[in-house]
Amino acid sequence: MKKLLYTGGLVILLTVLISCSAGEILSRNYYVLEYYTHSELENLRQKESIPATVLVNDTRIPQTYNRRQIVIRHFGPMITYSDNDLWGVKLTEIIPNLISKRISNYNLFSQVQREFLKERPQYEINTAVNNIELYQSEYVFQAHLNIEFYLVKSGEESILVEHSVDFEKTLPDNSIETFVQRVNDMILSQTDVFTQKIMTYFSSGETPYEYLHDIEEIYDTTMVELFDEDLKDVGQGLLLLPALTRTDNEPYYLIVDKYGYEISGKMGEAIPLMAGIYTIHYGSGSNAQRIVRKNVEIVPRYKRIVEPDWGCLMIDVIDENRDFKNVRYEIFDAESGESYGSDFPAEEEVGEQQKVWVLKPGLYKVTINNKPFNTYKDFTTVYIESGNVQNLTIVVSTDEEGNPICLAGAGVLSESDLESSLENLKFSSTLHGNVNINSNNENDKDNPETTITLNAQLDNSLIYNLNPMHYTLKNLIEIGTSKSSDTDFRISSDEVDLKNTIIYYFIKNLGFYGRFDVNSHFFQERSYSTDNFYFTKIDKDGNIVEDGYDDEIIVKPSFFPLVLKEGIGVNYRILNLSRANLSIRAGFGLRQDFNHEVYQLTYTDSVEHRTYTELESEDKRGTEVSLVGNFQLPFGLTYSTNADLLFPFDKNYFTTIEWENSINLRIIKYISIDYKLNLENKKPEVGDEYLVTKHSLFLRVTYILR
Repeated sequence: MKKLLYTGGLVILLTVLISCSAGEILSRNYYVLEYYTHSELENLRQKESIPATVLVNDTRIPQTYNRRQIVIRHFGPMITYSDNDLWGVKLTEIIPNLISKRISNYNLFSQVQREFLKERPQYEINTAVNNIELYQSEYVFQAHLNIEFYLVKSGEESILVEHSVDFEKTLPDNSIETFVQRVNDMILSQTDVFTQKIMTYFSSGETPYEYLHDIEEIYDTTMVELFDEDLKDVGQGLLLLPALTRTDNEPYYLIVDKYGYEISGKMGEAIPLMAGIYTIHYGSGSNAQRIVRKNVEIVPRYKRIVEPDWGCLMIDVIDENRDFKNVRYEIFDAESGESYGSDFPAEEEVGEQQKVWVLKPGLYKVTINNKPFNTYKDFTTVYIESGNVQNLTIVVSTDEEGNPICLAGAGVLSESDLESSLENLKFSSTLHGNVNINSNNENDKDNPETTITLNAQLDNSLIYNLNPMHYTLKNLIEIGTSKSSDTDFRISSDEVDLKNTIIYYFIKNLGFYGRFDVNSHFFQERSYSTDNFYFTKIDKDGNIVEDGYDDEIIVKPSFFPLVLKEGIGVNYRILNLSRANLSIRAGFGLRQDFNHEVYQLTYTDSVEHRTYTELESEDKRGTEVSLVGNFQLPFGLTYSTNADLLFPFDKNYFTTIEWENSINLRIIKYISIDYKLNLENKKPEVGDEYLVTKHSLFLRVTYILR
C-alpha cells in the first residue's frame, strides 16, 4: 500500500514539474495602424480645395518609443518593453501616412504628398509623438498618446497652425488589439481636429463647421484582424458590450438585425456579426424596462465597442457578524416604483457568483423581507451612474437563533474603480474568549476545590480570489490558562498556527496548489506533578544536561518545537455548494520539525524518577494527502475539518497524521459552544505508535475586530 502511495506521489510530482517547466510557448504578435474610411466626417470634406501644396514629413519620436516593442508604462517612472507584442510598421512613417491620406481624402489642399522630388511644396506638416504607450496595472488598462501637429511654410520656422493633445483612454478589455485600435482612433480623430484648425486659419478665423462634439462618437470602434476560423467571411465584424464588473457573471443581451432575426450575446464577449445595422436590447428587468440602442453599425473586419450608457449593481446581504444571510431583496425604480425583480445574494466564500444587475442611470430603492415599494421600513437607496459599478452591502439584525429580523444598515462600501477591484481581497479578524469554572466539595466538605480555565483566540483570515487564482491565509493564535485551588495560574494551551495556500484552477474544479504552514508557540512548556520527583534530562548525544528534584520541569522552550510544512500538487474541489465546501489535495510534501531543547518523557520508575530525552530534529519528504472542508448544518451548527497526512519516502520515519475537527453551535448572537477534536499519531522511543486524541469544549464569546 505504501509503495503504491509513494508511486502515486512521484507521478503527481512529475506531472506538476513537467507542467510548470513546459508552460505555454508564447508566439510573437505584430500590430499595424490602418486607415479607416468609415470614420471620416462628411462635413470636413471640401468641394474646393485650398490652392496649395503640402509636404507631410516623418514623425519625430523619442528613442524610448521609436522601437519595435510596444511600450508598457507602469505607475511611476518604470516602463517595460513587450517581447511578444511588436509593431509591424515603423511609427515614424505610418503616422504621417495616415495624416496625409486623411487630409487628401478631405480635399483640403490641392496636393498633399509624403515626398516632392521636382518642386518645393508651399507648406509642410510636422508631427511629434512624445508618448505612445500602454498604461498597465492590476486595476487600470489605458492607452496613452501625446502627439503634436504643426503647419508651417516651407523654409520658415514660424508656426501657422498647431494642435497638441495628451490623451488617456480607458480600455474596455485587456487585449493589445484594443490598445492598438484606441491609438489608431486617437491619431485619426486628432487629425480631424487639426484639419478643422487649418480650415479656420485659411477662412480668416471663421469656423466653417461645428462638428467637434461629434468626433468622440465616431471613434468608439476597435479593429481586429479576423483570422479566427469562425470569421472567414470578409463581410463580418465584431460587436462588444464591455463587462463593467470584469467578472464571468455578466448578463446576456439581445441583438436584432434589420430582418428581426435575434442573436444572443454576453457582455464582455465579442460577438461575430455580418456587416450591417443592428438594434441592441440590454439591461435587467422586463422587456419594456431594457435599454435599447438603435443603428449600431457593424463594419467588416472591425470590432464595434459600445460605450456604456448603463451601470451595474451587485448586492451582498450579511449580519452584524459579517456572515452571509440568505435574505431575498427586491429592486425598484425610485421614481416610477417599477420593480426590476428580486433575488437572493450569493455566498461568495463558497464559490457562488453575485448576480450583476444592469440598470439605467438613476436612483433605485432596494427592499428586503418582501416589503413593497412604498415601505418606510427595511429599505435603502442606491444611485447608479453610467459606466460605474455599485456594490451595495445590506446588514440585517438577527434573533437569538440567527434568523434575520430587519435591516440594520446599508451602503455602498466601495465607490472608486480601484476599491471595486480590491473587493477580490477580503480580510477578517475575530477575537474569541472562553471561560470555564468548576467547583466541588466532594473530597472536603468545608474546602471545595475550584478550577478556573480561561482561553482566548485571535482568528485572522485573508482571502484573495481573482479567477483562476485563489489565495488563503489563516492565522490562529490561542492562549489559555488554568488555575486550581492549590496551584497558581498556569499556561494550559499555547499555539500559533499559520496556513498559506494558493490554488490555480486550470479547469472549473481542478487546479494546482502550493502551501506553506508554520506551527509554534510563545511560552515555555512545563511538566508538573503534585509531589516532587527526581528527574534527569539527556541531550541528543546522550549526555546528562540537568538532573534534580522538583515538582516541575521545563520540557519545551519558547517557539520550539517549530514545525514547517510545504507542499505542491493537485487540488480537486469535491463540493462547492452554498453550505458545503470540500476539497482533496495530493502531491509532494515536505515537513521540518526543529526540536531545539525539546524533551520527551521516556522512562519512569516506581520511586518517581523520570528521564527526559531531547528529541531529534526531523526533515521529512514524501507524498502528502489533505482533506479540507467546511459545512453549515441545520440548527446553527458549523463543522470544519482539516486532515493532513504525509507518507515519507524514508522508511526510517513513520507516517504523519494530523486531523483537526471543529464543531460550533451558536446559542445567541455572540455566544456559542465550541468543541474541538484533534487527532495526531505519536511514536514513543519504545513501543508502537498510537493515536493521540485531544478534546476541548468551551462556551465561546465572540467579538469581531474587522
